[in-house]
Amino acid sequence: MISDPRIDGPWADQLPDPVPVVHRDLEVRVGGWDLTTLTREHLQYWVGCIPLQFGNTFMVVSRKDQPGFIQTYRNGADDYDLELSDAPPEVRRTVIRDEAQLVEILWAWLEGDRETVDALDWGPLEQP
Repeated sequence: MISDPRIDGPWADQLPDPVPVVHRDLEVRVGGWDLTTLTREHLQYWVGCIPLQFGNTFMVVSRKDQPGFIQTYRNGADDYDLELSDAPPEVRRTVIRDEAQLVEILWAWLEGDRETVDALDWGPLEQP
């Protein structure tokens, strides 16, 4: 099949090769946006949008059918607080100083890669 010539853009009637991994049925909040589906490319895009969200400098990712969440707050150009809760209300915290590494950790969490997530230097969340 070929793309519809009435629509501008590089649209094709075939999925890219390799087909991207898609995580569905998520609850993702970034800035004022609510998302339910992420690919790795989308995750990278939305992490990059965190500083553009005027006062909403965070991203929260959870699964509708599972307890827990992972969230990040952007404090500066290369400064992110990352918080993880596998069994609310217990929350662990670490600092990430690289956007690409942050995307890797968020994706690892989505993939269920506990080894990568647990390898970080986590500490308890400090309560005010």
